[in-house]
Amino acid sequence: MPNIVALKLSASYPIMEGHQGHKGHKEEGNILVLDQLALQQQISANFIFHAISNYKKTPSERKTLDFIAKKWLHIQLLWREFRLRDKQIRRGYHKDAHWLEHGYFQQELFELVHEKFSAARGCLSRDKRNLLLTGGQPPLP
Repeated sequence: MPNIVALKLSASYPIMEGHQGHKGHKEEGNILVLDQLALQQQISANFIFHAISNYKKTPSERKTLDFIAKKWLHIQLLWREFRLRDKQIRRGYHKDAHWLEHGYFQQELFELVHEKFSAARGCLSRDKRNLLLTGGQPPLP
């Protein structure tokens, strides 16, 4: 399931490396694009955290193999979107040292989301493994 909010905010403003015009206008355009991409990353991170939190809150009797597979796919899609946008940001802005002072590069959001994603992967794998050991039936309440 795509991140609807991020799609609405989608990069209709591509990174403007080839933009012609006065250097000041190019800088302003680039900072706006970087700000927009950073905002999209924060929104995506919130969607990932929300999906993980909702999974953890789900009662164990509802966690079937099918349920786990669907949740895992959803979290993977969100993670993929987040990771690809991070690569886009780093490709477009890492060349110039002054861009590295932008808040996106200072907040270490990628590392935090990666850590949460990895923990969720472990949690879902454990739940799936436990279900497979019990014949695919969730534990009784």
